[in-house]
Amino acid sequence: MSVGRILKKGLEIIRKDPVIIAPSILVSIASGLLSVLVIGGHAAITGPGEMDEIGGRVAGPMYVKSFMAIVGWILHSFAQGMVVSMVVEVEDKGRTSLGHGFSSAKKRAGSLLFAGFAVGILIMIGFMLFFIPGILVAYIFLFTFVIIMLEESSPIDAMKRSVQVVRSNLSYTFALFASIIGVGLLAVVVNILFRVSIIGLLVGMAVSGVYMAYTGVVALKAYQELGKKV
Repeated sequence: MSVGRILKKGLEIIRKDPVIIAPSILVSIASGLLSVLVIGGHAAITGPGEMDEIGGRVAGPMYVKSFMAIVGWILHSFAQGMVVSMVVEVEDKGRTSLGHGFSSAKKRAGSLLFAGFAVGILIMIGFMLFFIPGILVAYIFLFTFVIIMLEESSPIDAMKRSVQVVRSNLSYTFALFASIIGVGLLAVVVNILFRVSIIGLLVGMAVSGVYMAYTGVVALKAYQELGKKV
């Protein structure tokens, strides 16, 4: 399946049952509001560059921002597990529910949360090393949460498996990841445009959640195609 078809399929699945995006939206809003409480509401709505594209986290002292980024990754790892299980149910039964997603992710919570922590730490370190290494980390571990849910792998095995799949399909996965980044840039633009008020801040958080859910759906569909070949 072409990259374009994968991206289109992701949208079709979400349109079929929009509840799929709920876990990531809830986590984005929760992590964003937590950042506001920790760092301060004023910082959340003022100044360029004070919010990153994932979860609406706001600027502050570097150690606080780093801590909140890791917390966000850990929370999103659980949400990604929910998204994967909900998509699988939609494909099997035509519909899904938050209850199913939560119960499925709960069974793999330890692996999801550990992987979220590990990947989050590596991405944070990569971003500190002139940004590009952080992007590469996100790229090679693109399928980690999908593998944890589909194959019930341990966090380390899932991370190794993700690297293996990416390395075996470099041109395809690079095009896929570049497309995901492109969609992410749109989410960043929306965040910048709407963050002038508290309501706008919440909208930006929700958009970030939709983006995270979409990346989870796309990663799942891509892995279903690539995983059986490696």
